[in-house]
Amino acid sequence: MTWEEWHAFITTHLAAPVVEETADDGATWFTSGDPGEVMVRLKGTSIAVFEYSVDRQGRRAVVMPLRVGSLRSRDIDDTRAMSIVAALIDATRERRTARFQTCVYCDRRTPPEWMADDRACRTCGGEHRGAVH
Repeated sequence: MTWEEWHAFITTHLAAPVVEETADDGATWFTSGDPGEVMVRLKGTSIAVFEYSVDRQGRRAVVMPLRVGSLRSRDIDDTRAMSIVAALIDATRERRTARFQTCVYCDRRTPPEWMADDRACRTCGGEHRGAVH
């Protein structure tokens, strides 16, 4: 498959919204979901799938993608390569969303980096500080 074909394939297999960025090395990065779920790096015929992950450094949140898998599509037939990438994307989304927690106050499913503690999201955590639930 060509880069353009991979680009189209990846964008149609990621959950909306999809943000696309070009890195200094020429690689195209796709970040899907709001909040983020899956990141895909496309450079030439190399595709890598990452779980969206955030590391809190004090008050600052830094995106630290966790590599799940990758392949060079020129080494494998197109049908098999597409199946592998689709499976990696699906498994990564499932793994990421399995870590989401439900806020006991607003009942929203929230990624771990948006939780104030093990019970409340950051929005509700400030409002209900010290409340017994």
